[in-house]
Amino acid sequence: MFKFREVFTAACAVGAFWGSALFGAEIWREAETADAHNWTGTMTCIQPDGSGASGGRMLRIYTKELPETKAFRANYVLSVPVSGKYRLLMAVSTSEAGWASPFSIQFDNGSITHLSGKKWMTPSYGGKHPDNVLGWIDAGEFELSAGKHEMGVIVDTPRKDGHFICFFDGFLLTTDRKVKPAGNYYVSKQQVSWAELLKKHGSVEKIRRRAAAEEAEAFRAARENVPEVWREAEAFSRSNWPDIQSIMREDGSGASGNKVLRIYTKEAPDGGEYRASYDVEIPADGEYVLWTAITPTNVGWASPVRVELDGKPAVDLARHSRVTPSYGEYLGWTCGGRLRLEKGKHALDFVVDEPRGDGMYICFFDGFLLTTDRNVKPVGNYFISPKQKAWAEMLEEYGSYEELFTRQQKEEFFEKMAGIPHREGYSGQVSGEVLTKIMARPLPPKEGNPKLLHRIGLHGMERPFVRVRSAKREKFDRAFELLARAGVDSLRTAETCWHRLGEQPGKFDFSETDYQVETAGQYGMNFLFTIGYPHKNFSKSATHLSTFKPEYEPMFREYLRQVFVRYDKYAQYWEYCNEVDAPHVWWRGATPEEYVRDCRIVREELDRIGSKVPLLGISATYSRDASRDGRGDAGQAFSRRCAENGIATYVDGYSLHYTWSLAQKGFVEFFRGLTPDAPASQKLVNSEEAGYSHPSDVIKLFARDLYLYGFESVYYYIAQDWIEVGNVIYSGLFDLDWNPKLRLASIAAAADAMKCRDLVAMASPAEQVEAYLLEEPGGEGNYAVVLWKNGGSEEIGNRYRRSEEVVPTEVEFPAGTVTKAVDWKLDEPAFDSARPVFAVGSEPLIVYCSRLPEWKRIAPAEYLKANSGVRPEGGALLPGQN
Repeated sequence: MFKFREVFTAACAVGAFWGSALFGAEIWREAETADAHNWTGTMTCIQPDGSGASGGRMLRIYTKELPETKAFRANYVLSVPVSGKYRLLMAVSTSEAGWASPFSIQFDNGSITHLSGKKWMTPSYGGKHPDNVLGWIDAGEFELSAGKHEMGVIVDTPRKDGHFICFFDGFLLTTDRKVKPAGNYYVSKQQVSWAELLKKHGSVEKIRRRAAAEEAEAFRAARENVPEVWREAEAFSRSNWPDIQSIMREDGSGASGNKVLRIYTKEAPDGGEYRASYDVEIPADGEYVLWTAITPTNVGWASPVRVELDGKPAVDLARHSRVTPSYGEYLGWTCGGRLRLEKGKHALDFVVDEPRGDGMYICFFDGFLLTTDRNVKPVGNYFISPKQKAWAEMLEEYGSYEELFTRQQKEEFFEKMAGIPHREGYSGQVSGEVLTKIMARPLPPKEGNPKLLHRIGLHGMERPFVRVRSAKREKFDRAFELLARAGVDSLRTAETCWHRLGEQPGKFDFSETDYQVETAGQYGMNFLFTIGYPHKNFSKSATHLSTFKPEYEPMFREYLRQVFVRYDKYAQYWEYCNEVDAPHVWWRGATPEEYVRDCRIVREELDRIGSKVPLLGISATYSRDASRDGRGDAGQAFSRRCAENGIATYVDGYSLHYTWSLAQKGFVEFFRGLTPDAPASQKLVNSEEAGYSHPSDVIKLFARDLYLYGFESVYYYIAQDWIEVGNVIYSGLFDLDWNPKLRLASIAAAADAMKCRDLVAMASPAEQVEAYLLEEPGGEGNYAVVLWKNGGSEEIGNRYRRSEEVVPTEVEFPAGTVTKAVDWKLDEPAFDSARPVFAVGSEPLIVYCSRLPEWKRIAPAEYLKANSGVRPEGGALLPGQN
């Protein structure tokens, strides 16, 4: 293993020293290479431009408790080359500003030199807040004889609030009076420069991994003899908790081991309690501190948790507050206090037997630590116990985050899919057949189809699925081509939201959006761009899922101008924010009045550039019924308040989500009547629609949304299978390896029939058969009939279930009128042209003909009045918050 200590303590035999020669004897040490220390640990601090800690790491103290020795001390054994007077320069935090602890130094157990109040002689470095904690101080001159000496750096006094805080990067002892540090490098010829590190290891990422691996190794060495027990929550001995969920982040700030044990349900547990049991082996008698990484148990949004030891009550975590910042979105550390334990086997149980206020049982549990070390102070997910597998080690094992993420997702995905009845047909053979069919189709003209009447849209060709800088770039490129051949002509992306582009206008990173636009543009596709949601530094809420603080309106307008000027020519629609009628999820801490104000500003900025692209508002999901109205700031109440405040003056239409079930007809009717005197209620777009039942239902959802409900465009959810907050989303057109699925064939079938055809009328040629009679304007003799038979349990829930099969019914077309029939897999069933009879079942069939059959025709409003579907189980579906 690469050792930073060996590199950074070795002298660099180089002829020139970075532009200036330093003269005299000197000793350079990286702080983290202490020969002995009891500081709370080391810390990685690496910046891509090399402005992080020297060598990438520093020594750190961050705690409220002194060790038993009553002082934190880092000792360095020094070999002084020649006798003389040495000037001591230290890269360290300073107590002068009040936020760090004072410190002292001592040579050879002699007199102590106190350095409190020493000011930095240089600007600070380390990176942006909170990493910018280092700077250089002049600690004075010391007479040292040639030979061995010991230097100690001591912290024994807290800052005013009782915290011991100190960051220490390195020090230089030199007889050269001319040395003037300016940053982290160019201080000593014994340092290894940033350029040399990059050359040696190849990339910033590899330097980070090596530094983190050494940090983990040092941590293990410091704690290897401490009696303790660490257990990942998902490694239970017995449990009836419903689920294990992956929580991964590219910076390693996800769950420890990348997984959590989870409860997220309204279903009461059997026996009245959810219980996760852990058989543990206590290594020695003693008093152990219990640390739990878990959702907060005393704040209301998660369930309370209690702990039992050997079958007896031990700790009520609801009585304890979280003591660290959160990580992985839901997690943080709670100290459960001290437990007296004897050596040997014990059982520790974590019990949830109460829901939160709305009846939901919610708990995310990452792991627990029992330790005799009272100085342990967790600050994140790793470096809690030497028994953990560190993030850097996992990355090293898999080669890259992308590969680790993919493998983790696939493992969890197929474990959960094993318990779900489905018809996805996952296999290499099925993917190969779909690929052959799609690649045999022609590419669309780059300039687009002039006969286009309806948009077949798709959500998900963006992060986290698609990244411009990825080893899977070829797979993404092929996916764009396959979508184009299948007939997808518009893509929904949230890549244009403020927080995704960066912090401040003028410093935005447009590379992801540019890649999507340029690649899709090769095939004539355009975009529904979702905009809004400022960076959290300028947001009214603590997250980026809200509106801007009023004082940042000029910055908000500048963000809009940059985005509109760059992408308006690629836009089919601009959509302002997502699902704002779900304000506790997507419009946090903001009001309907503020949403309308924002829409006014967006309209003003679109008018400023002369844009003719329609602006869509609300992007609704909670407005499907009155159940979410609550205090008047969600659901239909939210949308009504938007209408009362004049939203229809600024938007051209409304976007809705998940409408195709007949049980959702009231949802569509609500928006038709929301602003009845304005055009906005007539221009409805479904910007997120999914069918989790049979893959052929993709055809049904497009038919109903476009024709039964009269939507202008429909955007299917989603491009690739994935896992969203622990739930498997298997409605993707591609699998986790970007292989095409059967659903892509259904998209192609729908696109062929519907993109360039309008509805003539609906019909029901046989009992429970739903038929759409379509014509291509100006295309005499070019008709299509999309039909299927309802029944069974086709619309129950958002997962595939069929308690009773639909018995096919024979439907006959006029002799000599049928030119072709296509099923949902793009296969063409045979028929007798003299007597075209088709068996129509629950899977849709598309029949192309030169003349429409003379069936009794039905208007969509009449059909909706006469038919109602089964209401799906559960509440509104919500997308992930990425």
